[in-house]
Amino acid sequence: MQRNLNILNVRYGLLLVIVTLISISCNQDKKPVTVTQNELDGSVDLNITNEVSEVKFSDGKSLEIYGLYLNIKAALVNSNSEGVQVEAKKLEAAIGMLEEYKSLKATSKLISLTKDVKEQRNFFVSLTNETEKLIRGTKITSGAVYKQFCPMAFDGEGGYWLSDSEEIRNPFFGDKMLVCGSVKDVFK
Repeated sequence: MQRNLNILNVRYGLLLVIVTLISISCNQDKKPVTVTQNELDGSVDLNITNEVSEVKFSDGKSLEIYGLYLNIKAALVNSNSEGVQVEAKKLEAAIGMLEEYKSLKATSKLISLTKDVKEQRNFFVSLTNETEKLIRGTKITSGAVYKQFCPMAFDGEGGYWLSDSEEIRNPFFGDKMLVCGSVKDVFK
């Protein structure tokens, strides 16, 4: 009996250490996470934040592509693989035959063909890189784009994404580690 209690105490101690390390490494906000319930199906939108930057670009195509990128990110935050596919198909269609965005189109096509949310998250890394190139090459006339980073993504290698809010909503973990990450850069 005493041995079982000692093993149980060790397990609780390890669990406490793990939770503490995750909290520290993710730099979690002390503010409560705001979510809303979808009136149609009762689901909760985990991507909702208190503040959103209404970014505008010097050209409409960049704004359209960035908006669709954000829709894919939101679907990943909500671990909605079907939503990710739908939004990736919209992005692919929006790019059309524009040669300068062929890498972005190829990545969105891969995402649209993938049903597994883990694989979609893997492809999202490339989508983020391509979208960042687009943003860096376009003049932002108002608002800001936040480049965010989660050190825990991809087995500790970390992963970046772009956001319209300074608040963290992690597309790599969804509800498992919703606010894990920090802002690494701001494009204005």
